[in-house]
Amino acid sequence: MPSRKSAVLRAATALLAGALAVGMAGCVSAERPTDDATRYAAGHHRCVPGASVELDGPSHTFHLSGSCGEVVVRGDGVTARLQRAVSLDVQGQSSTVAVADRVGSAVVRGDGVSLSADSVGSVLITGQSNSVTAPALGSVMVQGDHNVITTHVHPSDYRVSGQDDRLLLQ
Repeated sequence: MPSRKSAVLRAATALLAGALAVGMAGCVSAERPTDDATRYAAGHHRCVPGASVELDGPSHTFHLSGSCGEVVVRGDGVTARLQRAVSLDVQGQSSTVAVADRVGSAVVRGDGVSLSADSVGSVLITGQSNSVTAPALGSVMVQGDHNVITTHVHPSDYRVSGQDDRLLLQ
């Protein structure tokens, strides 16, 4: 007959092994997040080169330095200042986004959005009453009404399917 000490030791070992098995099963079955973008709260942040970033929140102000990958701006009344981005997706109303350098591609999905950059490779506007200002623009597609595009030279490709949209060459 086993001693009381060894029986307690075996019971404690079995209990610990069971707890570890349950814990490991939770780790194995846990889903990995499908969106690995870094979410920032308002304030100053530095992009990890090429990393995806989400800026979300009504009436927040963001300052991002460095070379960002994809930047998604969500919310109404957001102010975002970026150094550089591979791509930019602006969703919301009455937001202002300023990029000090270049943006590879930009999508403006909201209304009353103001986007300025040194250069934009391509821009798609699907909202109303937006303004995009960039000395150098590649292709521009506008699918909303009352949008204003301001640049120094005519874009390489310019398509408009909305009403009362304007291209200003300055």
